[in-house]
Amino acid sequence: MKRAIFFVSLRRLNHRSVCALAFLSAFMLTNCGKPGGDAGNNYTHSYVTVTSVNDNKPLQSDVLTKGSGVDDIVTVTFKSAVRQLGSSDKNPTDPDGISAFDTIILHTYHVEHQRSDGGANPPDFVAGMNLTLTPNSEGQASIVIVRALDKHRSPLQELRDSGQIFTTCVITFYGEDGYGNDLSVTGSLAVLFGNYPDN
Repeated sequence: MKRAIFFVSLRRLNHRSVCALAFLSAFMLTNCGKPGGDAGNNYTHSYVTVTSVNDNKPLQSDVLTKGSGVDDIVTVTFKSAVRQLGSSDKNPTDPDGISAFDTIILHTYHVEHQRSDGGANPPDFVAGMNLTLTPNSEGQASIVIVRALDKHRSPLQELRDSGQIFTTCVITFYGEDGYGNDLSVTGSLAVLFGNYPDN
């Protein structure tokens, strides 16, 4: 598959551990975290990148299609890869292998349109999704990046008569791994708004 031309970033947003409590004086677990690992090692082996948005092609968004506005839907392709965890890449100390905890679930995405000419942008919005990525796998999701209702509002509504608007659509996907650690990954897409002839 062709490598994406979009900037992709992946960052850990927070770290949550689950610890067992002591039962009186019988047991006390002092090492809580990833099964078989140190308390600081409860991170997934997996990480996610966006490999394509709309087949890496700009999108022409028609603000008026047969007399009405319609949602613009694109397909996003993700790739889940695996890395070893440890004190360094050259000297991994992670003691256990890949498990179901290394599965990543993407559940939400945020859409933001950015104009370089300083004009008004179509509004941001947040929507839900449900994509499960097992380690070393690929997956696709179809998402809305321009809502039909926004084509009936400024600044897109004015384009029904004439004009065009160019934006960079930044899409941030949110999810978590099997340990409950939050993560996000970002892709982008060029969008050209106008009133194009109906086929």
